Amino acid sequence: MKERLYIKNFGPIKEAEVHIDKVTILIGRQGSGKSTVAKLYSLFSWLEKSLMRHSLTEKHITQYARFRKTYCAYNGIDDYFSDTTVIDFDGFHYSFSYAEGVLRVWERELGNDVFNISKVMYVPAERSILGSVDHPSLIKGLGQSMAAFSEEYGLAKLNIRSGYMLPFESVGFEYDVLNDMPKLKLEEGKEIKLSASSSGFQSSLPLLLVSKNLLDMVRNSSEAKDLSVREREALQKEVESILTDNQLSEEVKAASLRTISSRFRYTRFVNIVEEMELNLFPDSQKGVLYELLENAKSLDGNRLLLTTHSPYVISYLTLAVKAESLARMAEGNTVLRARINEIVPEHSQIASSDVVVYEMDNGKACRLDDYEGLPSDDNFLNERLNDTNVSFDALLEIEDELRG
Repeated sequence: MKERLYIKNFGPIKEAEVHIDKVTILIGRQGSGKSTVAKLYSLFSWLEKSLMRHSLTEKHITQYARFRKTYCAYNGIDDYFSDTTVIDFDGFHYSFSYAEGVLRVWERELGNDVFNISKVMYVPAERSILGSVDHPSLIKGLGQSMAAFSEEYGLAKLNIRSGYMLPFESVGFEYDVLNDMPKLKLEEGKEIKLSASSSGFQSSLPLLLVSKNLLDMVRNSSEAKDLSVREREALQKEVESILTDNQLSEEVKAASLRTISSRFRYTRFVNIVEEMELNLFPDSQKGVLYELLENAKSLDGNRLLLTTHSPYVISYLTLAVKAESLARMAEGNTVLRARINEIVPEHSQIASSDVVVYEMDNGKACRLDDYEGLPSDDNFLNERLNDTNVSFDALLEIEDELRG
């Protein structure tokens, strides 16, 4: 099942419809609306989870313009509204519709008892600041989404501590808990503080640690674990109401408690990443992308949404799609499969049916066509690369005229 987001007259977006797949890539110029789509998807995924867990009610969400003044303000998009703004979102369990200043919410009738409870993480482009200082928890004045990411980064450092290897440059991570000091373990036993390392490490390590920690948390999720205070209160209230209801049989009580339990257990990780490629050499971009793809593939309901300005991200994604296609063709041929896996690790190979790329331009979102199942080369990023060749040809023409 795919989620659907429709946006009209909201910030830089005139009208756009985006279907969210397992891997969704948004490309386009600065200010084209990529982050707007990402932030709205993050918001609605979080609202849906909160409704499923009964930590928020439909009445609370829809009253007193909270959707705009509280929830959109959290991501800094509360000023994007106009009198003609329309926003629709169809999730796994709930649909949301905003129009004429009013948000409406209704539960979808899916005919099953499978609960898709999301752990949602929005990874902002400003994350580099967390890696450039020794004690990021002491930074003041962070926006709400950055503050939330900083908190998750702090938990990730504590939970992982050591043994994690970055997917490029053969560099490891170690956390000096006593001194609150993240370090990079280099070759030949050398180490360096993260704050003294290159900007590529400072931008990628927080992203990678948080992604790994949250994915591990979802895999190991159990009742009442990693819940907010409000979610714990909601869980306790529901359990008490069932246990004290003398009109329910023991069998009905047990079934009701199992249902509640499943609503308070994470089943999928929604990872929304701004500009994954920040400050990274192309080969390093490949390593980070392949790890994020592996994370996305690890659970059925997982989602990875990336905004990017890098043509290399699309190129490496194309390799991952092609490798998956060839691996299926080579099933049973261990030699060829091994050669394919040397080019793209098996766990990072992704089916073309699980990937969608949108180009944001002129206030709209255009889904890129596939070419034989691969992301099309005819896109904004490749056009920008070709600009250099066109400009150089023009200079050569001028040179010919000068030499006459």
